[in-house]
Amino acid sequence: MKKNMTEVFSTNLRNALYMAGKTQAELAKAVNVTEVSVSKWMNGVNIPRPNKVDEICRVLRCSREDLMVDHDRQVILAPEDVLAEEMRLREDLYTVFNALINMNDSDLKLVTDLIKRLSI
Repeated sequence: MKKNMTEVFSTNLRNALYMAGKTQAELAKAVNVTEVSVSKWMNGVNIPRPNKVDEICRVLRCSREDLMVDHDRQVILAPEDVLAEEMRLREDLYTVFNALINMNDSDLKLVTDLIKRLSI
């Protein structure tokens, strides 16, 4: 089910506020609005005007996209993005990759052949 814009903004604002370690009161003060306004944004009652969205982004150190795009939708990653994420999460893969990119062509071919044989 597709979310409306206020629901998307509400969810993303809650996440951004949490990630920034700020309270609703701190955000209200920083962007010069009432705590009631922030509460309405947080609860999906309404969304701020574009200039306030920019101020919120500045305070929470996030982008407009972070607040305005539905991040719950399924995203299909390119193979290189999947590989990059795996390497980020697994130190052993990162170490192997760094070793491989520094090899000369003949050593790289030897390692590639070995891996192919091990994979059979």
